[in-house]
Amino acid sequence: MKKKKDEELTPWAKYQKEHNANSRSRFKRKRKATSKNPREPQASFRRNNRNKVKKSNKKGTKRIVKEQRLSRQKLGILIGSTLIVIALFFGYFYSSISRVQKFSVSGNKRVSTAKILKNVSIKKNDVILTSVFKEGKFENNLLKKNTDIKDATVSISWSGKVKIKVKENAVMGYVIRNKTYYTVKQDGSVVRKSVSQPSSDYPIFRNFQENSTLKKFLKEYAQMPNSVQNDVAEVDFSPTKNVKDRLHFFMNDGNQVYAIMSTFAKKMKYYPEISASMKERGMVDLQVGAFSRPSGWTDEAKAASESSKSAESSSKAKKQEQMTQNSESADSTSGSADSTETINSASSQSKEDLESSNAESTVNTQQDID
Repeated sequence: MKKKKDEELTPWAKYQKEHNANSRSRFKRKRKATSKNPREPQASFRRNNRNKVKKSNKKGTKRIVKEQRLSRQKLGILIGSTLIVIALFFGYFYSSISRVQKFSVSGNKRVSTAKILKNVSIKKNDVILTSVFKEGKFENNLLKKNTDIKDATVSISWSGKVKIKVKENAVMGYVIRNKTYYTVKQDGSVVRKSVSQPSSDYPIFRNFQENSTLKKFLKEYAQMPNSVQNDVAEVDFSPTKNVKDRLHFFMNDGNQVYAIMSTFAKKMKYYPEISASMKERGMVDLQVGAFSRPSGWTDEAKAASESSKSAESSSKAKKQEQMTQNSESADSTSGSADSTETINSASSQSKEDLESSNAESTVNTQQDID
């Protein structure tokens, strides 16, 4: 029957049956070899397991407590630092340190600083945090609202200082071409659209037919002080045979100035002092040196005055020569008179001596006769 039952089992079932039988026999042999009491090995095993579990539980609880303590400390530090950062942020945001306080504008000459600050749309006490990210917008606003500015850079520092650096291409005046007025920029470019009525705020440039000459002139003209530029009403390019780059300035105060292209920018800065020293309106010549003369003074009048001056000087020289000759003749006559007087006195003395000697001789002769 057993054989039949074994034959009916599958190979896996047979393997499990044999394995269980072997494990039982091995366990029985071990119990007999270790102790008489069959329960003692199991009891010691259980005690050891309990001790291990207790030790492991103690270590586990300590580790868990330590981890919990560290996590609480980390959480406290995180919360505290977050609160400090929030407090500092709000303290900075509501303090004057976070506001725009100072402005500096550089590179402008014709365009005023007040106009630049107005067009850039930045005001004092604006928040720095919101303004820093709008630098590009401020630059575009400045370029759109002011056509006299070619390029602009706006930089805002966290200390509250705004630096604005501009590059101008301002309107310098109007040039006349074919009896038509055209606007001229600082770089010498001429606006194509003509102007029917030029503004009185800018000067008029005449006889600048070549753009190269106009650019050269404007490069020097831009270096003059604004006060002098504002006093210029008109500039004529009037070369002569001797002076190829002569300029003729007509000023708003009534004076006229002659200068040379290469040196007028340096010399014109002294014009306010020269004009103030003039008693009446006239002509200022800055071609060679610097001098002024009254109005109505033409070249012919100048030549006539020079000839009259030379004639006066020659007449004065002649008078001086005559005076010297007269003084010499007077000296000679006085000398001759003195000599004649001395001769007469000498002759009279000699006559007296002769008479006295004659008288003595007659007396002696009479005494001898007696």
